Amino acid sequence: MNKSENKNTFRVIILFVVLMAVISVFIVVYFTQQTRQLALDTEPGEGYEHHYAYICDDRSDNMYNAIYEEAVNASRGSGDYIEFMGKNLTEEYDSEELLKIAVYAGMDGIIFQADESQKTKELINWADSMGVPVITMGRDNATSLRKSFVGFAYYELGKTFGEQILKNDTGKEAEVLVLTSPDSKNTSQNITFQGIVDTLNKAEVLDRITLKNLAVSDTSAFEAEETISSLIRGSELPDIMVALSEVNTTCVCQALVDYNRVGDVRVYGFYSNDTILSSVEKNIITATVTVDTKQMGRYCVEALSEYDAYGYVNEYMPADIYVINSGNVMDYTASGGEEEIE
Repeated sequence: MNKSENKNTFRVIILFVVLMAVISVFIVVYFTQQTRQLALDTEPGEGYEHHYAYICDDRSDNMYNAIYEEAVNASRGSGDYIEFMGKNLTEEYDSEELLKIAVYAGMDGIIFQADESQKTKELINWADSMGVPVITMGRDNATSLRKSFVGFAYYELGKTFGEQILKNDTGKEAEVLVLTSPDSKNTSQNITFQGIVDTLNKAEVLDRITLKNLAVSDTSAFEAEETISSLIRGSELPDIMVALSEVNTTCVCQALVDYNRVGDVRVYGFYSNDTILSSVEKNIITATVTVDTKQMGRYCVEALSEYDAYGYVNEYMPADIYVINSGNVMDYTASGGEEEIE
């Protein structure tokens, strides 16, 4: 290659680098304007003292939508506006991209469903360095510079599942199958599983109760349905099944009815949507463990407000978890999920 060709190649590379830089700046400016305009369009004519971002992995997840709705309710009249990031955008962005957009948009704080990955830690620390405090909720990144974690103790959740298994223990040999997530970043389910193991071990029943786990993708209802339907219609079912997500619990409820396997396996699920509550009421599943999403929504707002006012806040704000079974499901449903149950 001669000198002339080298120069031409060098010019092309420089032009490419400059073009990419211009495009990056344009994207940042564009999303900043879009985010601010979205807030103005959503609340026309209303001013607000603080503009907060709410970010979760799955914008259609019922639990995280319920947390958001209560956070909005708790912020009414306070002069604060909470925006559900990504829900009204035409393009799909993951939670990490949305966090960047929120920071570039100049949000006063971020409520964020985190994970324990190094990348998430770096993003939270970067947001903090930019003057944007982050409150993690649902899932935490304990080693980051997040200001507070709003959630529930996953180990206690596991203990609760273990206690329910023991409560209905027949004294015979049994196989327990725990439906977990294949997401390696979702360490919370590993903690929950350990809580189940420790509870059964403490009761000295692991010599006859076998614990297994099955990774079921819950990123979409279709993927979960395929795996769970195949499991339910199989010739051999475990004696007990524990589902650690709302999606998997709902799929199990539906599959048991579809394949006429109600009563063939004792099921403990997670969360409390209409399908799950109806299944508990009809004894399709034994019980479900749910979290107080109203508490979580309120705590998210309180954490941001306290940090803004005082510059510090409790590092952990745990919400209550409840066991819903056939004996209390009617009261729970009648109260709209607001009644505290034992």
